[in-house]
Amino acid sequence: MVPEVSETPQCEEDCMHSFRPIHSNIALVHRNSRNAQDTSLATLLKSMIMMKYNREDRDPSEQPLEKEALSEYGDEQLHHLVEEAVEFCNDAARSGKLVERLEDVCKSENSISRNEALATGLNSILVDFHSHNIGRLKKCQPEDLVLYNTGSNMAIDSTLLLKVSDHMSKSKPDVYESRYSDLLKAAPEFLGLTFEQLAALMEKEQIKWAEVDRRSAPIVRTQWSDLISCIEVSKGQDEWARNLHQKWEQRCYTLRASFSNDMPHRFMSLQELGSRSSPELPRPAPLNSRNGASESSQGILQRDREESSIYDEPASKRFKLSATDGEEEIPLGSVHPGRLPAEVQCGFYGLELLRSSWERTHSIVLLLSGDRFSLRWYDSQGCIRTRAVSVCGDELPLVVAAIALFQRFQNPMRGRASVELNATIDGTEIPFGVPEGTRARWEPHGRRAAAVRPVSPVRAPLTPTMGCDTTPPSDSANVSVEDCFFKWSWREATCKSEKTIVDTAKARAMKYLPQAYVSDVVDYLPEIYSSKVLEHLSTRHIREYSQLDTLGALVPCAMLSKRVESMETMFSADEAHSQIWDIFRCLSLLSALGISHGDVSLGNIMATRPSEGGEKRMVLNDFDLAVVLKPGELLPVDEDSTHSGTRPFMPMELLNSSAIQRLPRHDVESALWCLVWYCDRQWDWNVGTYEEIFAKKLEWMLTLRENQTPTRIAANHADLWKAAAFCLFKAYLQSLKETIDKDLPPRTLKDVLEACEVKFPRKEEYKNWAWMDFVVKEDNL
Repeated sequence: MVPEVSETPQCEEDCMHSFRPIHSNIALVHRNSRNAQDTSLATLLKSMIMMKYNREDRDPSEQPLEKEALSEYGDEQLHHLVEEAVEFCNDAARSGKLVERLEDVCKSENSISRNEALATGLNSILVDFHSHNIGRLKKCQPEDLVLYNTGSNMAIDSTLLLKVSDHMSKSKPDVYESRYSDLLKAAPEFLGLTFEQLAALMEKEQIKWAEVDRRSAPIVRTQWSDLISCIEVSKGQDEWARNLHQKWEQRCYTLRASFSNDMPHRFMSLQELGSRSSPELPRPAPLNSRNGASESSQGILQRDREESSIYDEPASKRFKLSATDGEEEIPLGSVHPGRLPAEVQCGFYGLELLRSSWERTHSIVLLLSGDRFSLRWYDSQGCIRTRAVSVCGDELPLVVAAIALFQRFQNPMRGRASVELNATIDGTEIPFGVPEGTRARWEPHGRRAAAVRPVSPVRAPLTPTMGCDTTPPSDSANVSVEDCFFKWSWREATCKSEKTIVDTAKARAMKYLPQAYVSDVVDYLPEIYSSKVLEHLSTRHIREYSQLDTLGALVPCAMLSKRVESMETMFSADEAHSQIWDIFRCLSLLSALGISHGDVSLGNIMATRPSEGGEKRMVLNDFDLAVVLKPGELLPVDEDSTHSGTRPFMPMELLNSSAIQRLPRHDVESALWCLVWYCDRQWDWNVGTYEEIFAKKLEWMLTLRENQTPTRIAANHADLWKAAAFCLFKAYLQSLKETIDKDLPPRTLKDVLEACEVKFPRKEEYKNWAWMDFVVKEDNL
């Protein structure tokens, strides 16, 4: 089976690009798509309806529906939705434009014309459905009205996609969904047009619209955050227009056939569904239907790894996959680098939407490949993908239903969480904002962290949630958020929060350490003011509603802590050379207290701002991947613990083997790698699998020469670089000896620390007590 490819001007098949290796980020996206959880389109639409009820439609004064009642609600609203779509498809006057434009999509040899035809066809659905409610799915408000536009009309690029494909792949979606009001802003000449008038203009005067749209694009540049969803269009191999027209002319679309044996109970009539017993719940006020009649008789609404590699994902973290609809897996290496499979193209668009804003919870990308329509839901846990349905067959109403449902989404279901940010500092509750344009980290899945200095709400107004007042309390005027640091990240729901781990570390230090030396731990940990878990945004819900595996579900966490600065900017190389012992000692004592950090990186070694006397200290930050154990206990031998951390700073042993136990000394070795990076950035260590990065680091080690410093190293960094490189080289040699000679006793944390003293002499302040030998006595536990 030949993979669907994106249609873009390409070079010849026999060009040199055909023999170049696939970029690792393309491989990551490809692997992420292979790990997608598959379900049916009807199932995912029902799940979205259930989620929409909880996030947008439920009155705050009402109790949440129980699972069974919520599922019944989803069934009935999907029934209403598809029934309306069936009526639409069987009405030639209403659906004629859609079918005609879909035929144009099939027949057109020009990608721009094909995309324009699809946008016009989908807009005909939006115009038809926009003015009435469907069951309990309310029509959207005027400010939320949307239209589809062609990507060729806007100035936007996926810079990541351009980079990894040598600027040869398509860098913008074929068709995208945008607010009607945003389209008018991009084309100010048409500001006075109504929703229907703009849709008509985009259809009947396509050339004029495109010229105005493109002319204004460089001035009013579209951002990925402006896009609601994207559509990838592939022509396919078959001519399907005739089949579509013949099926449509029969006017024989039915509710039963639309579901194609999916969830048979949905084939019941509304009367049959209504006869089923359901709990008595408060019924909201009736909504007005299309003809103005009350719907009350029909509704049932009665009532926290950075740049993680998918190649090396632990088996326990992988999702259980459904069937892939019999599609043959195509080796990515056989694909021309400038002609990415449509699945990979969709993945990049989904990730661009996800990272477009720090609070984006999910993104939706549609694929029309020939006559096959499918949907992708991307979030921090990965991808949910629907099995394709044919627009030529009985399932065309399902496609119409999907577009009509998306039209009714508000911000939360469009992936915009509208999080209310506030924290208690010194007993005062204060709101704060995030600088405009703050984006999340690019990751196929994982923490997707965003860390910034917060600002006052005056500078970055909060988007108020329903029923919430974001006015600052009058007594908070003297509390400044400028001295704080905000972090938003997604973590596994079963893991402890960063604040809980740090608080546990401090509590254990005060309980078990000699009183005079508690500060050796407490002073070098972050001060976290507030940490909130937003469970209602968990990736678990959409999977639970879709009856998919929820293992590895992630929840977002909003954390506010005391502001710290980059260690690089606050400490000179000479200062870092001597004061790195603060971090060594802190890591050693944390290990004895049962806290394994697991992600020591240069970005996680921060610094306090100098006091009035000029005093400053390093701070061990970011406990996202930390694990709390019993004091003295070691992590088990498994891939979860071994393959954690930021790859450029991971010890060689952990990169090269998944069967080795992560030991306390590994965090100290990571700190040494931080010093190497401090002196000499090796950006290539960020790219590749664990094995590939191991090979790169090994090659780097083999170039080391005693008492020689590469010319690229600044003179004031040379001593620090040589010291760190020497210690790492010796540590790797020792690990080789232990691998060869099993009788050698394994190195302890103290062994590694004493070896560091050769190049990192300890000052007297680090010798004032025997902290290297500290253990929590059994009697004290």
